[in-house]
Amino acid sequence: MSNSVIDRIIKLNPEALTADGYDRAIIGITKRNDNHVVLYSSEKCIRQLMEDNNWTEEESLEWFSYNTESAYMGENTPVFQWNDYDCDE
Repeated sequence: MSNSVIDRIIKLNPEALTADGYDRAIIGITKRNDNHVVLYSSEKCIRQLMEDNNWTEEESLEWFSYNTESAYMGENTPVFQWNDYDCDE
C-alpha cells in the first residue's frame, strides 16, 4: 500500500474505508459525491486474488464481483475502476 495515498486520504477524509486485502491494488484517490475515497484498480484486485489464492481469472473475477465490488458500505466506500475488461459483456 502506498503510504502517501493513505496519508493523503486520512487528511482528506478520515472516514474513508479501504477494501481488506487489496492494498497492492490501490491506485489513488477519487471522489464519491462530495467525499474523497480510496481508488482501486479492479484488474489489480483480480490479479492479486489470482496470485494470493492460486485461483483462475474466472474464479477471481467471480469472487471480486460478488464479494468486493458489490459491497456498498455507504458514502465512504472505495471506488473500483475498470480499464482492461469489457464491462458491457
